[in-house]
Amino acid sequence: MKSNSKETNRIKEPSKFAIKFANTLFVLGILFSVLVMVYAVYENINHPEISSTFYYLFFLFSVFTAILFGFGLRRLRDELKVNMSVMFVTIGIVFYGFETYLEFFREEPQSIKAIAEKMEVPFDTRTKMEVIEDLRNESVEAYPNVHPLILLQDSSTLSGLNARGGKVFPLGGISNKILVQGNECGYWMKYKSDRFGFHNFDSVYQNNKVDILMTGDSFTEGWSVKSNENISAVLIESGFNVVNIGKSGNGTLLQLAALKEYAEPLKPKIVLWVYYINDLRDLYREVKSKMLIKYLNENNFSQNLIARQDEIDSLLVDYVEVEWERERKRERERERKRIYNNPVITISKLTNLRKRINLTPTPTPTPTPTPTPIFKEIMQKAKQMVSGWEGKMYFVYLPAYEQYSTGIEDVNREFVLRTATELGIPIIDIHREVFVPHTDPLSLFPFRRDGHYNAEGYRLVSETISKKLKADGIIPLNSKN
Repeated sequence: MKSNSKETNRIKEPSKFAIKFANTLFVLGILFSVLVMVYAVYENINHPEISSTFYYLFFLFSVFTAILFGFGLRRLRDELKVNMSVMFVTIGIVFYGFETYLEFFREEPQSIKAIAEKMEVPFDTRTKMEVIEDLRNESVEAYPNVHPLILLQDSSTLSGLNARGGKVFPLGGISNKILVQGNECGYWMKYKSDRFGFHNFDSVYQNNKVDILMTGDSFTEGWSVKSNENISAVLIESGFNVVNIGKSGNGTLLQLAALKEYAEPLKPKIVLWVYYINDLRDLYREVKSKMLIKYLNENNFSQNLIARQDEIDSLLVDYVEVEWERERKRERERERKRIYNNPVITISKLTNLRKRINLTPTPTPTPTPTPTPIFKEIMQKAKQMVSGWEGKMYFVYLPAYEQYSTGIEDVNREFVLRTATELGIPIIDIHREVFVPHTDPLSLFPFRRDGHYNAEGYRLVSETISKKLKADGIIPLNSKN
């Protein structure tokens, strides 16, 4: 009987190799947990745009697993350690096997370039930096398009740029230069800026008589299409003399500021206040600027930007050159990540599996814009300003891609339209007039993807605006009738 008991114990006792393997696995578990701690701290410091909660949770989880592995290494019986090590290896094989499957057999969403090739549309694959460098190699003075929004980096100060007499907040761009923006239609949107850095032919200022002045964001500026295909260009074809002071990222307060600086001296007959659904979100940031808020709170506040264009050009060129070098570093970092994110690294990080279970770091979301009384105050002040030179202001509502691709309505649409109505500002509702009756509204976006309008979309917007103005008796200065 004794011999049978000894034989049973001998059979159950794990081999020395198994014990050594189990101990090694527990040590590797401790080292891996420490590495994840270090990685979480590094990523949290170097990527402040990502929610810190994600990295804190990973850090705490790693501390917990390191303690468990350490406890197991010192306290567990050899037999239990061997069994647990087998379990860990099995789980690892299952997880990494599934991750490998996801990496090599997942369906990638089609890139814009792939869609363009399928549609047999030429697509320029150069980066913005490469486009600008190629232009400079051809002796063309080219710069990236600078937007007022990027000067709102520190909302606790006056924001803007440091000038000799203090801060200045440019609302236009670098004047009389080629400005390069983006590629949504297969070619890079670029234009020769006017005397104030806006997207106009400089000839619009020659007779000092302006039918229409447009203020707004990137849709007003004319993103994604050529200079003769945006809203202002098509309105000019209709006979109107149009000045476009739209800049990408401009929210409601920046639009008011641009109106004060550039519209008031020109005194246009018509001001088109072009609204897009992200304007309230932009306003959320703009009101934190001590300088920009002066345009709302102080009736006579002005930076006199028209007379300071040479100074603005110098400041913006210096700013661009500094940012240019930073962009080179960012490009090198992106290239490093492209190399770093090869299939082996992607699989080792369980990237695809984490995406499936929603365990990937995401940028901290911008607060959802909510209706604010400041919006109405700004619109009221803008209307009073325009009425002061006997002009007339129209509120142009532009819809977004999501309203037709997913059916998600703009939650603030009713609020902004009601505000314009209460203030007696005529509305040109592009959603109702153009997109709703259109048989295929997604065809009005580049490659049917989220973005700005394509040439056909802008043409329909412009024709709707022109029709409304002419119905209201607005006769273009250059009309032949």
